[in-house]
Amino acid sequence: MKIDPTIQFPNDPQPERVAGAPGKATLPQRSSSSSGASSTNSEDTFSLSSTHDVVQSLTASLASVPEVRTDRVAALQQRVSSGSYQPASQNVADAIIADQAGRRQ
Repeated sequence: MKIDPTIQFPNDPQPERVAGAPGKATLPQRSSSSSGASSTNSEDTFSLSSTHDVVQSLTASLASVPEVRTDRVAALQQRVSSGSYQPASQNVADAIIADQAGRRQ
């Protein structure tokens, strides 16, 4: 099967592709005014929003916060070891149920 590039169909959305000499497909030439971008130089530019600075600041602040509050853990360990920590069984049961309910969602 041979394709003739000189044939143009009536409803062809891109008739420019075959408008050149026989056997040669041509693309339409675009001027800088028709492309929608008016760039005076060929350098790429970018700018970061102020949100980026806020995210970077929060990330740095979060990195300085310990994941485990060792002072509270140490105090609780001491109370458990000495036998002075007596949590209410209803509070423990409520916490277990709440934890399990949160994991299922």
